[in-house]
Amino acid sequence: MAVELILGSIAFVTSVITAIFGLGGGMLLIAAMPGFIPAAAIIPLHSVVQLASNGSRALFGIGSVRWEFALAFTLGSVLGAGVAAQVVNSMNLDYLPLFIAGFILLNVWGPGLRFTGNLQSEIFGIGALQTGIGLLVGATGPLGQSTLLRKGLDRDALVVTTALFMCITHIFKLAVFGLIGFAFLPYWPLALAMITGSVLGSWTGSRWRGHFSEKTFKAILKIVLTVLALRIIVITLFF
Repeated sequence: MAVELILGSIAFVTSVITAIFGLGGGMLLIAAMPGFIPAAAIIPLHSVVQLASNGSRALFGIGSVRWEFALAFTLGSVLGAGVAAQVVNSMNLDYLPLFIAGFILLNVWGPGLRFTGNLQSEIFGIGALQTGIGLLVGATGPLGQSTLLRKGLDRDALVVTTALFMCITHIFKLAVFGLIGFAFLPYWPLALAMITGSVLGSWTGSRWRGHFSEKTFKAILKIVLTVLALRIIVITLFF
């Protein structure tokens, strides 16, 4: 019961953070989970909780979702999940997070990566990367978030469209984990506690988001993205 209370509370706090800024909470949550549950269960359970967190956040702001990106992202996710499922047990993942960090920094402070001149093709590519890499290393929300930030979406559209992208990613991740035989049922009390915390956090954070001006929001978001990217680099290279 103590573990459920602790991780449920952490899920609430991280979901509040994500509902305000659109990212950060997923990485904080996955960083907090080791030591409480077996290592093999961390990414599958994180996906369950993040599906609830992102799904509730998208629902609370559904009027701001940019649906025109959904199909391309979904098709890209199909490709990414398929490729990752084939290589998850055969490749060295030690330095893969450096790609995520570099991609984020390039989007926030540089021109970003453009897969073609076609916006839908770019979103397709982001879907493949975010979902494929997410199966291998866990939290990859900043990939899509940094791309949407570069597109100039307003605050609410940025947060809830990122949430939609993450819902799609986590649905495919859970499907793959189910196919490879991960047993979710023994963890249902913990999952329920964390889902409850994450949904309450989404509700709370969605109401606090409006207290930040558009300019302040995007300035803080750039700082948060940069700090997360630098954290990935340091942890990957030195720990």
